[in-house]
Amino acid sequence: MPKVTYTPSSGLIQAAGSGVNINSILGGQSGEVNLDSKTFLTVFTGASSGGDVTLPASADTGAIKIIMADTAANVVINGTNCSTGNVTMTNVGDFVVAVFNGTEWIVGRSLT
Repeated sequence: MPKVTYTPSSGLIQAAGSGVNINSILGGQSGEVNLDSKTFLTVFTGASSGGDVTLPASADTGAIKIIMADTAANVVINGTNCSTGNVTMTNVGDFVVAVFNGTEWIVGRSLT
């Protein structure tokens, strides 16, 4: 099976090798952020001070977002548009996986 890579600018690309690579990353975020429905992975390197991280109001059913903390500062995922209340990540390596069910984001989390 060929290696498959996805990028927002090129779509699916096949190459020699194996595996799947999703290259849709928004990194180095801090402060208040309204996430879009297209970016797969968002990495926070600073606190969401002054506001929260808000998931988009809508997306394609089955859309997946991963939000990771590369900081020990508080990163708060706002409960708006989610199946849960606010989720606070407080350690490097904490992450949230959110899946849009057609109505809201179902949020799973790993907090250390």
